[in-house]
Amino acid sequence: MSPKANHSISVLIYRYQGPKRNIGFTLSPFNMEENEKDISLQDMLFIYNEDFDYIRPLLDKHFPLVNPYTMETMNQFDPCWDNPIRKEIWLAVLEELHQQHIEDEELAIFWQQFKTWISTHVQNADGIEVTGNL
Repeated sequence: MSPKANHSISVLIYRYQGPKRNIGFTLSPFNMEENEKDISLQDMLFIYNEDFDYIRPLLDKHFPLVNPYTMETMNQFDPCWDNPIRKEIWLAVLEELHQQHIEDEELAIFWQQFKTWISTHVQNADGIEVTGNL
């Protein structure tokens, strides 16, 4: 992960080499009982779209999901909007990642950093919301 200042969101990069401002996804933990505005920038993670392509299939297979806020069915992952994904889905994704053997060293580092971030932030949360800006 790139170094973070106290006023910025961490960025996880695998292969992306474009400009620092581009399209991608912001991940942030959520708690149903707490105000969403209480999430600090340090608790968020940004992943560029090109690198998120490695993560998205792991999430896509769990849809349709129920939006925990509205109780409406989310038929598919929405790259242009908020995707609040409950903790149990993230735990299943982590389990799948733990079972994978990755030969590519750079990809293995990317996965390890992603697993560490998810594990750390989902512990005390009801889930992690993925917000796309496509």
